[in-house]
Amino acid sequence: MAEQRKVIHVTEYDYQSPAECSQQICILQPQESNQMTVGLLRKGQKLLRHALKIRPNPSTVQTSQDAFGNVVHHFEMNYPHDHLEVVSELEVEVIPMLHTGSLDELESPVWHGIVDALRYKAGQEVSTDFQFRFESKHVPILDSLRDYGRLDFWPNRAVVPAAYALMQRIFKEFTYKSGSTTIQTTVEEVMQKRQGVCQDFAHVMLGVLRSLGLSARYVSGYMLTEPPPGQPKLLGADASHAWVSLWCGPELGWVDFDPTNNQLPDSRYVTVALGRDYADVPPIRGVVHGGGQHSLKVGVTVF
Repeated sequence: MAEQRKVIHVTEYDYQSPAECSQQICILQPQESNQMTVGLLRKGQKLLRHALKIRPNPSTVQTSQDAFGNVVHHFEMNYPHDHLEVVSELEVEVIPMLHTGSLDELESPVWHGIVDALRYKAGQEVSTDFQFRFESKHVPILDSLRDYGRLDFWPNRAVVPAAYALMQRIFKEFTYKSGSTTIQTTVEEVMQKRQGVCQDFAHVMLGVLRSLGLSARYVSGYMLTEPPPGQPKLLGADASHAWVSLWCGPELGWVDFDPTNNQLPDSRYVTVALGRDYADVPPIRGVVHGGGQHSLKVGVTVF
């Protein structure tokens, strides 16, 4: 049964002195394309409403679509301002995946067959899924990552059980530690220290899958978290989340895996954007002229 989710994402900047002007890009609105339709092992999602509130009022606002189908808002503040607040409010209907049984009951193709199908062949049309095979800004292709993946991806193993086992191993062998990394932390450093946050876990899993020759993409969004028993839900206590989507052949399509929480994303998850890694889909980024030092506050609430 479909469930409705509401998300309020608040980002606030306070500048030490007035910024003369700024230009910002937001990726906060979920797609409305068929990339979010329900699958055997992938939840579906329908956007019901989205509102973007910017204070103070921007000089200009433009909306476009990037190469991955994500909705991108561009806005400018062409006057002095010492505070910026961006509030994204959205409502979606989340549809559970179609398969409700055990993964052992599901037939999935062997992983090296998918690798062979993704290889370029002269005279053959290149699939749009092909682009997620290659390394990207934050996800390198390395022999060490390939070797790490071969512990789960042995010859003739089905792709879904292999990816599920990899997800479980990352969850068990890596420690989630808030603030332990930054966006500049490399996959090699995360592999060495065996700790990080959700975007690090996603980058590691992407690096392993791509190093094996598979096509996998970065997914950004939110996850509903429940408060401790007897405690009220705190507004702004949730956070943005990241996980992985793996191409598992034409019959299964894209299948999502969350190595941070060791599960296939279900109706508690809200998908916002898809890309090669975090650099393609940050919630907000921009350029500010002046302003000096600034403080940043981010609050996310998922209902």
